[in-house]
Amino acid sequence: MTRSASISLIIALLGAALCAQQPAPSPESLLQHAIALHQSGDLDGAIRAYREYLAAVPDSVQARSNLGAALARTGRYDEAIAEYDRALLKSPDNPALLLNLGLAYYKMGRHAEAAARFERAVSVSPQFKEQVTLLLAVCYNNLGRYKEAVALLAPLEKDKAGDPGFDYLYGTALTGDGQEAAGTTVINRILSLGDSAEARLLRGTLELSAHDRDKARLDLEKAVALNPRLAGAHARLGELLLTEGDSERARDAFIQELAIDPEDFTSNLNMGVLAKQDQDYAAARRYFDRALKARPNDPGVRYQLANVDLATGNLDPARLALEALIAESPNFAEAHATLSTVYYRLKRGSDGDRERAVSEKLMGQRDTLQTGAKTR
Repeated sequence: MTRSASISLIIALLGAALCAQQPAPSPESLLQHAIALHQSGDLDGAIRAYREYLAAVPDSVQARSNLGAALARTGRYDEAIAEYDRALLKSPDNPALLLNLGLAYYKMGRHAEAAARFERAVSVSPQFKEQVTLLLAVCYNNLGRYKEAVALLAPLEKDKAGDPGFDYLYGTALTGDGQEAAGTTVINRILSLGDSAEARLLRGTLELSAHDRDKARLDLEKAVALNPRLAGAHARLGELLLTEGDSERARDAFIQELAIDPEDFTSNLNMGVLAKQDQDYAAARRYFDRALKARPNDPGVRYQLANVDLATGNLDPARLALEALIAESPNFAEAHATLSTVYYRLKRGSDGDRERAVSEKLMGQRDTLQTGAKTR
């Protein structure tokens, strides 16, 4: 080997030794690098860096929270939720974590889970109330908890009346709560700004509740024409079409709604009912499961699922579900009637007779009340 070759080899070996002796980045430098990437908008790089840091420091609440935020910004909400949940194990009363977790659920359309986290954040830190009020109201409206939405929004009306977004949210809550006069006032505020799909939808919903089908049809069809992507418009139109016996057009309306919002409660519930009528019980169960996910513990959906179990011969699950419903709502006449059928099929004749008698009594009382209301 020549002298120059030997020198080159020595230099190479020294360089390799120096590289081998360089210390690995400290966990703190890894975290700072991840934060810098996050702030610069390199979300994929930040996610990798946060995960590298968490491999060394798995209990870091800050890194878990930041990782969740980065994942959420890329639309990976399931992964974000998992990281927020891990962080909350270490810091269960952290309001910022609860708020971010609620936002992730909200963006997925999982309003029940979102509302629970927003409520918890406010209970821990009341100063968060202003930040989450409108989000909570949207959740409550989607969950059918209209009275709670009204209670949240009513104190804001003085300052926010005339804002189209607020008025639509508040009008939806009032309409859902059956406050026709107050709802009409809000609708008129929206219409004063010009004809709009939102005002037409709210007014059509009020008219549908009042059984004024002709006016409801005009307003709901106009709402869809003005804005085919307005959440809820196709669902309300589908409900109207069902009441008129036009199940095929109703089905089309619900399908269009689910293309806009796959979690829409009304459309999933009614598509389940239509599938059950078609004896497509697998599809019916899928729709009912989605409806129950949108409104957990909803008695109407649970009743429908019990009917699917009955139709498919799953008698014990049907029995248990119906017994639970009746324990919660003793005047649920249809549940008593269906439970009587389940008992008869289980060869429990005396129990079936009892439930049938209760159902007939309740339905008779209902008919009397309805007849009385009509003759007054």
